[in-house]
Amino acid sequence: MSNRYSLKNRVISWFRLGISYIVLTVTAIIAIFPIYYIIITSVNPIPTLASVTLRSLLPENTSLEAYYYILFKEPFLLWLRNSLILATGTIVITAIVAFITGAALSRFSVPGKTALMVTIYVMTFFPFAATALPLYLMFASLGMLKYAWSTYVGLILAYSGGNSIFGSYLVKVFLDRIPKDYEEAALIDGLTRFEAFFRILLPMARPIIAFVALLAFMGAYTDYALAYAFIAKGSMWTLTLGMYYLAFVNRATLYNVLAAFSVLMGIPIFAIFIAFQKYLVQIYAMGGVKA
Repeated sequence: MSNRYSLKNRVISWFRLGISYIVLTVTAIIAIFPIYYIIITSVNPIPTLASVTLRSLLPENTSLEAYYYILFKEPFLLWLRNSLILATGTIVITAIVAFITGAALSRFSVPGKTALMVTIYVMTFFPFAATALPLYLMFASLGMLKYAWSTYVGLILAYSGGNSIFGSYLVKVFLDRIPKDYEEAALIDGLTRFEAFFRILLPMARPIIAFVALLAFMGAYTDYALAYAFIAKGSMWTLTLGMYYLAFVNRATLYNVLAAFSVLMGIPIFAIFIAFQKYLVQIYAMGGVKA
C-alpha cells in the first residue's frame, strides 16, 4: 500500500517537474528570440517585415556589411562618445541626489514627509517624453541651448531630474529595511553623524545605488525625445539620433542597419549589466524593492 502511494507521489513530482521545465523552456525561448532575431537580421538583410519567413530566421548569405557601414562610414564613435558623456553625467548627479534625498527621507523627520513621498511617488508615473517640450522651453529661455557644452549640461540636468525622483523613492524604501542600530553603534563608537552617514550607511546602500545608476544610464543612453528636441548640430548627435538617421531613409526602413546599430548600441548596456551584476543580484535576491 505504501509503495503505491510512494509511486503515485513520484509520478506527481515528475509531472510537476516536467511542467516546470516546459514553462521555463517556453519562457526562455520567448526571452531569447528577439535577441536572436536582431542578430540574424543584422547579418541577413530582409527587405520588408512582410517578407519574413521561417527560412529567413536561419543564417543564409550572411554579411557584415551593415556593421562595416556603421563603424567606418559614419561617425558612430562620435555618437557613442556623446551618449556616454550624457549618460556618465546623469549617473553621477542622479546617484548623489538620490542617495542624499532618500537617506534624508528615511532617517530624518522632515516636515511634510508623507506629502512629499506621495508627490514623489505620483511623479514617477509621468512619462518621461511628456516633459520634452516644457524642458526645452525652460532651458531655451535660460539661454542654455546656444552652446554645445551648455546644451549637454541642460540635457544632463533634465535626465538627472527625472531619474533622481524615482531613485530617491527607491533609496528611501531600501534604507527603511536597514536597522538604525548600525548608525547608532557607530555614533557610540565616536563617529559623527556625517561620518556614520557616509562610512556606515553608504556602503550598505551600494546595491540600490548601483540599481539607480543603471536606471539613470539606461534613461540617458536610450533617450530620443529630449535629445531630438535639444540637439541641433550633427556633431552633437547621440546614438539614438544617429540610428534614426541611418536606419530610416526616404520613409523606408533599412532593417539590417537598424538591427546592426541596435547590437552595437547594446554592447555598453551589456557591459554595465556585467559591471553591476554583483549588486543587481543582491537586489533581486532581496525580492526587489518593495514599498
